[in-house]
Amino acid sequence: MRISTQMLYQMSNNDLTNMQGQLLKLNQQVSAGQKVLVPSDDPVSSARALDLNQSQALNDQYKINRQNANSSLAQVASTLSSFTDMLTKLKSDGIKAGNQSFSNAERANLAAELKGNFQEVLGYANATDGQGNYLFSGFKSTTQPFTLDGNGNAVYNGDQGSMTLQVDSTRQMEISASGQSIFQGNGQDIFQTMNNLISVLSVPVTEAANNADETAANTFEYPAGTGQFPIQAYKTAQATLDATDPNDPTYAAKFSAAAAAKLKSDAADAARTPVVGSQAALTRQLAQFGTQFDAMINNVGTATASVGARQNELDSLDAAGLVKNENYTATINNLLGRNTSDVSELISDLTLKQTYLAAAQKVFVSTSSLTLLNYLK
Repeated sequence: MRISTQMLYQMSNNDLTNMQGQLLKLNQQVSAGQKVLVPSDDPVSSARALDLNQSQALNDQYKINRQNANSSLAQVASTLSSFTDMLTKLKSDGIKAGNQSFSNAERANLAAELKGNFQEVLGYANATDGQGNYLFSGFKSTTQPFTLDGNGNAVYNGDQGSMTLQVDSTRQMEISASGQSIFQGNGQDIFQTMNNLISVLSVPVTEAANNADETAANTFEYPAGTGQFPIQAYKTAQATLDATDPNDPTYAAKFSAAAAAKLKSDAADAARTPVVGSQAALTRQLAQFGTQFDAMINNVGTATASVGARQNELDSLDAAGLVKNENYTATINNLLGRNTSDVSELISDLTLKQTYLAAAQKVFVSTSSLTLLNYLK
């Protein structure tokens, strides 16, 4: 078979062109740091890598959502912590105001202070997040949850829902709360309670009221219609006991009688209503406030624990999301040939192709310059 000079030239030129094309492709792969540049290089791996890229993008978005959720929950937790401190302070103020050595002027000053505390609590209830959304409006995040009516009473304008964020593929997390459940939950309205406490502390304790209350206590018939006056009976029994020498043989019997009378007296005292303006009325009312504050502290404590649990869950989801992201990256690198071993292989192929091309070009130059005239003498 004869091979013409033209054919030889054309074949060599085609080979050089193919090798240059391969070299160009290798250069692009080395520059990109991966084997698969276009889907046609490996359709199956490209399709799988695309799916994983989309999953990784979702995982990244969930991470952003978790950061936003954690930010909102941190603000909720901070607000609840401040509110708990305020409730503790209010309970302490109630105990302090019940001290008989506390003067009317001091109680009036405390009432004035509580008016400022009322506005502070209202601020907690109307707290917002970094984007200006209200934390305690439920789904109505742009509506101020608590406003005051003409009588100074707090009115809730939100709903019973809670804003949520998708923090993982199968988890939607609440990032807000209903202000009514926290500030007016379980039948305990902090705003009404504070207003009532201010009113109670504004009423002065007078000697006349104390005297009237003592008279009313001594003449309080309990149970009604029995002709028994347990409070006066206890005072008599206690006075008799106090006047008896402990070494007296009758002391034990008198002690038992006074103890029994005390139980009946306490029951009678709990059943009666003290005279307004008396120390007894103040003590009774402040004790009730203390019970209410305890209930509120427990209610807020439950909400705070719930927020803490969600923050812990976010930490766990973050850790799991980081593992997912690393797995996605490793799998995509394997599919697209981005690993160090893949790039090293590409560099070796590039060096080898460059050597082949240089040799082919040298052969082409030699063969393309051949002529019969060189062999004629």
